[in-house]
Formats: sequence, structure tokens, C-alpha cells
Amino acid sequence: MVIKAGTILEFIVAWIVSAIIIFVVLKIYPGKQKRENLGGALLAALVGELIFALFNIIRIPFANIIAVLVWLWALRKIFGVSWVGAAIIAFLVYVFSVFVTMLGIPHLI
Repeated sequence: MVIKAGTILEFIVAWIVSAIIIFVVLKIYPGKQKRENLGGALLAALVGELIFALFNIIRIPFANIIAVLVWLWALRKIFGVSWVGAAIIAFLVYVFSVFVTMLGIPHLI
């Protein structure tokens, strides 16, 4: 399998855009989370992409639902928030991602 330079560049751009979305959401979300910085946002975006890619590859029943639950768990661990906090962060990330997609900007999550 050959990976083209354009594919790598697209991944990097999408990763950075996703991280910026997560960073903005963390600044909007009330309270002080662990890793509430760009590094934490980059980590969350990468972990989220890896989780969804893995569940997409293994193709088990309800894979998307399981992937969302695993990503919520990862958000809890990365940012030190509750399940509800992780769900709110994930929802806000989704809303911002839809807006970014409407602008035609690529993102991972």
C-alpha cells in the first residue's frame, strides 16, 4: 500500500482543524479541564480518529455506537470530565464540525 504525500497533507490539515475545533469547545465548556490546551486538543482529535478508524475496520454490529462510547470514555480520561461533560463536549464538537464542513474545511472527527 502506497501512501501519497497529498493524503498525508490532507490528514495533517484535517487533524489540525479538528484539534482547533476541540480547543474552541474546551474554551466554551465551563470549568477547568485537564489538558485544556492545544496539545490536549491534538491528542483528543488523534485518539478520536484512531477509535473511529478502528471500529470502521472491524465492522461489528453497532460499531458506530460503541465507537462513540469509547470516544466519550477517552474524552473523560483526557480532560478529566464526567460522562455528561464528555457528552456535552462531544456534542459541541459535532455542531462545530458540521459548521466547518459547511464551509468546506476538512476535519477528522
